[in-house]
Amino acid sequence: MCKKQVNGRENGVGKMNICSLVLSVLLIVMLISVVSAEENNSISFVLGTDHNRDPLENIITSGYLDINISFYNATEANSTNFSAENVIFLSSLDAGTLQNLNNTLNHSAHIVSYDLPETHDYGNVNDSNITGLWEAGGYHNVKTLIRYMNDSFYGSGVPASKKLEVAFVFSRDSSIITMNNVASDPAVSDIMNISTYFGRSNEELSFDLSDKDIVVMRDLAAPVIETITPTVNDAKANGAHVISVGDLVQSYSLHNVNLSDLEYSDINEYFKYDSEENFKRLTTFLSVKFAGRIDVIQPTVERPIYGIYHPEAGEIYSSAEDYLDWYSTKGYDHEKPTVAVIYSSLKHIYGRDAPLAGALVNSFESRNCNVIVASYSYKDPASVNYLMLNGEPIIDSVIIVSRGGRMNYKDSEQGIEDLKTWNVTPLNGIRLFYGVSAEEWENSSHGVGPEQTFQLAAAEMDGIIEPIVIGCKDPSIGDSAYYPIDYQVEWLTQRTISWMQLHRMLNSEKKIVIPYYAAEAGKAAMGADIDYYLDAQASLANLLKAMKARGYDLGTKPLPDRDELAQLMVTQGYNIGTWAPGELEKRMEKGSVILIHESQYLEWFNGLSQEKQEEIINIWGEPPGEIMVYENETGKYLVIPKIEFGNVVLAPDPMWGWDQNETVMYHDGSIPPTHQNLAFYLYLGKVYDADALFPIFTSIMAMPGKEAGLSAQDWGAILLQDMPIVHVLPMDAEGIFDRRRANMLIVDFMTPTIIPSGLYGNLSILQQDIGMYRQVVDEGVKVQYRSDIINLTRELDLDKDMEVNLEDIEGNVTATDAFIDDLDDYLQELKTTFMPYGSHTLSEPPTGESLVAMVESMLGKEFKQHVQLTNSTKGLTTALLNETVLNGTSAVNAQNMILGGVSENITADLNLSIEYTTRINGCTIEIPRILDALEGKYIPPGPAGDPIRNPDALPTGRNLCTFDDRLIPTTAAWKVGTDLADKLIALRLAENGTYPRKVAFLLWSIETTRHQGTMESEIFYLLGVKPVWDSKRRVNNVELINSSELGRSRIDVVVTTSGSYRDMYGSRLQLIDKAVWLASEADDDLYPNYVKQNSNSIYQSLIDAGYDNETAYNLSASRIFCPPPGSYTPGIEHVISSDTWEERKKIADLYIDRMGYIYGQEMWGEQYTDV
Repeated sequence: MCKKQVNGRENGVGKMNICSLVLSVLLIVMLISVVSAEENNSISFVLGTDHNRDPLENIITSGYLDINISFYNATEANSTNFSAENVIFLSSLDAGTLQNLNNTLNHSAHIVSYDLPETHDYGNVNDSNITGLWEAGGYHNVKTLIRYMNDSFYGSGVPASKKLEVAFVFSRDSSIITMNNVASDPAVSDIMNISTYFGRSNEELSFDLSDKDIVVMRDLAAPVIETITPTVNDAKANGAHVISVGDLVQSYSLHNVNLSDLEYSDINEYFKYDSEENFKRLTTFLSVKFAGRIDVIQPTVERPIYGIYHPEAGEIYSSAEDYLDWYSTKGYDHEKPTVAVIYSSLKHIYGRDAPLAGALVNSFESRNCNVIVASYSYKDPASVNYLMLNGEPIIDSVIIVSRGGRMNYKDSEQGIEDLKTWNVTPLNGIRLFYGVSAEEWENSSHGVGPEQTFQLAAAEMDGIIEPIVIGCKDPSIGDSAYYPIDYQVEWLTQRTISWMQLHRMLNSEKKIVIPYYAAEAGKAAMGADIDYYLDAQASLANLLKAMKARGYDLGTKPLPDRDELAQLMVTQGYNIGTWAPGELEKRMEKGSVILIHESQYLEWFNGLSQEKQEEIINIWGEPPGEIMVYENETGKYLVIPKIEFGNVVLAPDPMWGWDQNETVMYHDGSIPPTHQNLAFYLYLGKVYDADALFPIFTSIMAMPGKEAGLSAQDWGAILLQDMPIVHVLPMDAEGIFDRRRANMLIVDFMTPTIIPSGLYGNLSILQQDIGMYRQVVDEGVKVQYRSDIINLTRELDLDKDMEVNLEDIEGNVTATDAFIDDLDDYLQELKTTFMPYGSHTLSEPPTGESLVAMVESMLGKEFKQHVQLTNSTKGLTTALLNETVLNGTSAVNAQNMILGGVSENITADLNLSIEYTTRINGCTIEIPRILDALEGKYIPPGPAGDPIRNPDALPTGRNLCTFDDRLIPTTAAWKVGTDLADKLIALRLAENGTYPRKVAFLLWSIETTRHQGTMESEIFYLLGVKPVWDSKRRVNNVELINSSELGRSRIDVVVTTSGSYRDMYGSRLQLIDKAVWLASEADDDLYPNYVKQNSNSIYQSLIDAGYDNETAYNLSASRIFCPPPGSYTPGIEHVISSDTWEERKKIADLYIDRMGYIYGQEMWGEQYTDV
């Protein structure tokens, strides 16, 4: 039995599960209730089950109702006399219990019965409100029930509820629309008048709230809150209930309804998932709580955060089958292209993400496409299946709305496997972070700025292409929602549809255009860029044959071989300079050209913005210009030479024009496309209707425009239009501009065979250092690189070869930079001397001697040293490789045959040679992968690098990705980082004569990209740990520095990171965690080990706090903290900027709560705020 406790716990909600404690409390309650029973009305409940037992306990202990409430179970009821009770509620009791109760019941009392046997139903009250509220149950409904019974049986009847005047101030259009729909429902408008207001700083905020009964403010920006504060205070003064939803609004303390109170805490729940049903249930809640209405309060409808969404659907679907069943009623047609739009979760799909998601759906559906908006998360095993039906993908392309991290940032390889399963082209839809507006982005030369490049790099690591900015927040209105940038959404839509057409069309119907390199107005250097070392003619001859085998229409004539194609390029497919007008007339006589009349070109040209027209006219003159312009009696024509094979056209890429115009030759700014260049691409898109471009060479990425993430108004986008572009690059190329400034899908190919040379590896390192020097931003690291480059140049005697006195330039930054430019050119020339086997032909990896030479180069000098230790006879390394590489002999048998014995090291080398051979032979996939790309299929990513330095870059035929976090920290960054650590220690020693015991670090992805691991190096060195670089200069491990070598104490660290750092450099966090464990476990006795001391202290504190031994031990060395997986900041900036907080502790507690997630080798994103 339990009765009302007059002096109950404040906000008491807990269950009392321990029998003795319950009995003690009940005894006290019974005694107190005897005293108060004469003063207050009483209601007794007799319960045969636990239904509503907990709500009754909570109501009794909360002390909110001035009514004596008692409840009994069946056993207690059998020994209780109810003859004095005036109101009794009997619920779910058996016949035996009821028979006993009948002996003491006062049958003149109000007896409510629920779920009783008909033979023993002693109830005399028939009220659907009572039974409805009891059946619905829960704290709020039981409390309403008690209030209703008290008014009905002890008062003069239930008072009529007031019709409320309610104001909702929202910052999102979607919330306003949803609430307005609810307000128009008669079931709602009968009980309250709802007014909605836009709470945005760019909207009219002079509305009057003073006459409202309830004011609800949700997720408003500081300027809005400050502006409406007077009218909110007026409403409060007139008795209004003011409700604040969201951290920032709460921080202004305008509310008088406490959402942390049990009585009102459910209000927050109704706002978690915006929907008409939840808002309707909220209105019922408000009318019950603030107008005395008798109605059933229903809990919030919780939507899953994973599944499939559509703006018009009333639910989140858990399978493609269920979604398509619904979608079929809305126009789904499996004959139409289907695109997927992927978010990391659907948590914010009805709020923050709704405007952008809705715009994408509308954009595709208005163009006769099906759309599936779905979630993908490593936390949801069903993710990949949302786009599958009967085990097969149902999509033709997929847009990954950029998440700032890998597809699957817990298991990146699984993310790639899932993309392989879908096997369609994935595109990168980018949202601008950090409050960057659409206008700021459009006016920026960076585009996606350096602080947001993680959005690009992470996607590229997954093989996701076409980085297109599509949405942003609007800082001027303080709204947290992402809104579409309409013209960007349109461009993404058009390009995605083109990729989907490639996926759906028959190859025989496709029109493919292949631009190739042609020296500026001449017949020399035709085919590919000379830096590619690609035999373009042989490669294209192979490609044409492969295309025919896949069903492309290549006409009826025999396809050319390498030499025949080369001859066609020289005699038919070349550009002609302005200095040889007679040659153009001769070329016209041969035919096979595209002619674009000036009237047609002028129509296109005039369709450009005035700004773009002026850019071209200022450089190239009035249209159609002079380059490749032919004139006859019918007018002027822009001329495009072509080599045509059915639906496949080869054409020389239009001239840049540098050699055609002296003004341009000395122009110091960016050069827009020539009239011929513009006409060529506009013709392909608007007239020829090309389905895809496959340029062996193009100048699109060199056009003026954003550095990363083109605008639809940039020249690259104007030239590309909606045509997909697939490009090839050598495996050691960067490809960053190609991907980010020309939206290319890149398929890489092998570099030519490299003859073994000890010098080659050092030259490669020198060239890499030059590249890293040009990328790094941190000045300290740049200084170190300059020193390293000069020192290595000396070691290789390159200064003598170049006839440069290095002493004259050392210390002079300008002179050193000029020398480094010359050195890079010289290295490029030297590079060719190590390629005696010529250029590469697509899908033709080296064989025979060339293959052996390549593998020997990849094994490096260690292999030679291992063999020489066994037998110094010359030629043995090649002989061994001839057996394993060419004859398929096992490593052991090859050694027995050649060396007469077996070495463990040589066995490992030869097994590696077999692996390398397999990788090289796998490069036959280059052309098949190009054709896969032209069929809208997924091309998996692969790392960049020459095969000597990075064998993992083989096999080629993959989507080239230059980002490699294993290169962090670089050796130059290590030198700078250790120096910084030494200076930090020296400063502390100078100040107070002691070592620092712990140093805090904050790691940002953009900063690590700039300094290439300086801070990570400082962390390692303070711990007394150093990176282990392999022969490819990658860091895959760390090792302890011996105490005597370190010569000082090991200094502890604590590391916090941004979410973007976690996603981009997760492997570095695991190395830092390993370094902490190495330091924590080190047996040092020469100097204090602060890492171990702190770990021991943490361990003991956790044990004292009740943690078990294993958990305490595992947590004791945790030093890395970050927001939870999928989150990127602690989110306290709004609270801080509001200037409403009074105690720092409030902010500190919030920060610890949101940053209290631990990351490391064995633990990833688990919350332990105690640590």
